[in-house]
Amino acid sequence: MDTIQVLSFNCWGLAVISKNRRHRLSAIADTLTNSSYDIITLQEVWVQKDYDYLVEKLRYNLPHAKFFYSGALGSGLAIFSKFPIIATAYHRYALNGKPLKLLHADYYVGKGCATTTVDHPQLGLLDIYNTHLHGGYGPEDPYKAHRATQCWQLANLLRASAAMGRHIIMSGDFNSVPSSFNYKLIRNHGYMTDSWLQVHGEPDANGFDMNSLNSETYTQYFGFTCNSPYNTFSRYYSPSTDNIHAKRMMGKRLDYIFYSQTPQFTCTDSRVVLTDRVPGTDMSYSDHFGVVSHFTILHHPPSPSQTRPNRRKFNETQLDPTTVREIVDALVLDKMKAKRDADWLLGCFFSCIVLQFILLVIIVAVPTCVPETIVIVLVTLIGSLLMNFVSVALPVCLIVAFVFGRTEERALLQFIQEIETFQQNMIYSTV
Repeated sequence: MDTIQVLSFNCWGLAVISKNRRHRLSAIADTLTNSSYDIITLQEVWVQKDYDYLVEKLRYNLPHAKFFYSGALGSGLAIFSKFPIIATAYHRYALNGKPLKLLHADYYVGKGCATTTVDHPQLGLLDIYNTHLHGGYGPEDPYKAHRATQCWQLANLLRASAAMGRHIIMSGDFNSVPSSFNYKLIRNHGYMTDSWLQVHGEPDANGFDMNSLNSETYTQYFGFTCNSPYNTFSRYYSPSTDNIHAKRMMGKRLDYIFYSQTPQFTCTDSRVVLTDRVPGTDMSYSDHFGVVSHFTILHHPPSPSQTRPNRRKFNETQLDPTTVREIVDALVLDKMKAKRDADWLLGCFFSCIVLQFILLVIIVAVPTCVPETIVIVLVTLIGSLLMNFVSVALPVCLIVAFVFGRTEERALLQFIQEIETFQQNMIYSTV
């Protein structure tokens, strides 16, 4: 019986923005070098030099690696493997945020799903997926519909892999809690098993002993990987032993390792890792904790038919009809908002044309009607500045409204129609 150890970890490797990036990435590389992982999937490795450094450090333990390029700033996704990589692909998501949300920047990194196919000596072809879904950015979560479309695309990719009889490992930062329909799309429509949940079960807050509270028991019991009160980069972090945020059960489980379970291939252990401090410092390795899952491989499975994931009918799903309806409703609402936003920007475009004409008339007319030099100077200066602003705003409003706005609206419409068509013909399965 052989085993595979898989790690998924968000490194928080943004250039300039991420705190102590170089020192942390160096410490992460050292830790991974001294580990026995067979497959590592990383998110937020945004800097090419950081990836090159990881490749150099891991070249003996994990000689096969792939960095995935997308968008203006890169996908941030990397996969390292002990086993030979024989195929790679990057599937960019159709909806990826909004271009005017510069501080969110998801639009400019071209988020998607990185895939590699490795040749495993016992399993044969093993598909490894790695993704980082769009962030929520606040309690209102304005990108919930975008993440739903991303998960719909992702679930269909997983179903296609399963239809080819491949074993699958799906990992990454999903920016979605287990109660979200994004999670349900991956688990119930993509027919994936949540490895951590399989081992630990659903955590019961009432069953946790707050009197024996410490970082290890808290983290492993709830599986929180983000916004943990024991992560030094979390807004809930408290160095006090009497951690009030932990007692309020702050934190989220956003990082997952899913897989296609078969009698031959099953998860036996899963833990939250990289929870301690970077050696010699009082800071965490990242703003996320990592997840590692251990899988066992039987050399002699019960029967040949049980060595591969089940091949489902194309219209079969474990998504209940209520969840499907909720997804469609969310997309419809976002489509209406996308149309409103595009119409508003088009209104701004035409207003800018009128304003530009008015400013031109003022700049030309005032010097001929008003003799005071100071007035002429002020009108010319302010008018020129406003003209420059309007000249920039005009193409931006037109391009974002007409090109991106209409593209977003039609993409949402396409997803709505896809899901509604599937809904009309779906076969609800409980197994």
